Amino acid sequence: MNNPDKAHQAVYTIAQAARKTGYDAETLRYYEREGLLRGIARKGARRVYTEENLRAISLITCLKKTGMPLKAIKEYVALTARGEKTVAKRLDLMRRHSREVARQLAEVTSFKERIDFKVWYYETAQREGLPAVADVDALLARYRRETGRNVSF
Repeated sequence: MNNPDKAHQAVYTIAQAARKTGYDAETLRYYEREGLLRGIARKGARRVYTEENLRAISLITCLKKTGMPLKAIKEYVALTARGEKTVAKRLDLMRRHSREVARQLAEVTSFKERIDFKVWYYETAQREGLPAVADVDALLARYRRETGRNVSF
């Protein structure tokens, strides 16, 4: 039976999909060749992208930008294609990636705290006419008092 919603679903050319996703057409073709992007319909020789395809591209972007290797993304896509019996494996893969992203986030947060201290340090030095190389430990203690941030380096 035909799904009436599918009949009226928005479709996009590869150029339109590229604009919407921020990727160029060649990257979209590459993702398809590599098995990262499945279910791209054809109208004649032209690719036709649906909202569902754009959501898949968005997930690929998310996973890629959070450091998941393409090999693991391929594994996830392949598991998804195999259906319900792979839910536990997909869950495990996503849990592992979530833990890795949390680790990265903690590391980046620590780096940002250090950068924020340096910004405060140089702003304070300029404002108060302090030398750029001063007693860092004393300034770090002052930074902690003034900002309420318990950072250490």
